[in-house]
Amino acid sequence: MQKIARRSLMLGGAALAASGPALAQAPSLEDIRRRGVLRITITSSSPPHGFLDPTTNTLRGIMFEAGESVGRRLGLRTQFAEVPFGSLIGELSSGRSDLMSAPLFITPQRAEVIDFSVPLYGWGEGFVTRSNNTRAYPDLNALSGQTVGAQVGTVQLEMLRAVPGIREVRTYPDNVTLLLDLRAGRIDVALIDPPSIAYQLRLRRLTDLRLVEGYRPVNRWQIGMAVQKGNATLLAAVNQALAAMKAEGELLRILTSWDVPDTLIS
Repeated sequence: MQKIARRSLMLGGAALAASGPALAQAPSLEDIRRRGVLRITITSSSPPHGFLDPTTNTLRGIMFEAGESVGRRLGLRTQFAEVPFGSLIGELSSGRSDLMSAPLFITPQRAEVIDFSVPLYGWGEGFVTRSNNTRAYPDLNALSGQTVGAQVGTVQLEMLRAVPGIREVRTYPDNVTLLLDLRAGRIDVALIDPPSIAYQLRLRRLTDLRLVEGYRPVNRWQIGMAVQKGNATLLAAVNQALAAMKAEGELLRILTSWDVPDTLIS
């Protein structure tokens, strides 16, 4: 059985920051077993990876289901705390959660402050623009002179800061507000996670927007769960649970049910 703890946190703790709240003592796996509850932090702003279903007011998505499965395989109840994307690392490092199960890419900078699990799946970056925008975006240099949007705390945002010639980079707390500004013409194009945006376009039938074809991603990002830095016993148990999920076909079933390619299953 899982519980959902809803929190409203400020966006100040950027997901890429190496600094933040003082590192709390990480509970060992034995501590967590005595408690009987695995506290999992998740974001509800990234469907289909993790989101709050407005029809049922419950959490859903790939990383929600994966987190539930890990808890079940460890013989623990799960309690989810939903936070803004930019607060994921701060929530974990503060000790308020034991495990992060969210669509956070594994990067060397982030691995300095948290310990990632083995990868679950991944993808490359992409573009979304208005359907009536006929401009081609074959590479990042095509962003010259454009007003570009990205979600705060993402590696896509860091990529944009290194591209010369962009007129302006605007940041958004979630994909919903990003797409609203794109539809309104306040930005020309957005650098995004294609699975998340493809889901939004299908769900909301946004025919006035299109995913850009012909762009070749610079990176191939990988998604992993994470624990507090140095929590080796919990990390080993999580990795063992994920290996079993892959071997038994559960992770592939979860991804397929959300129409996301099985990019890193094997």
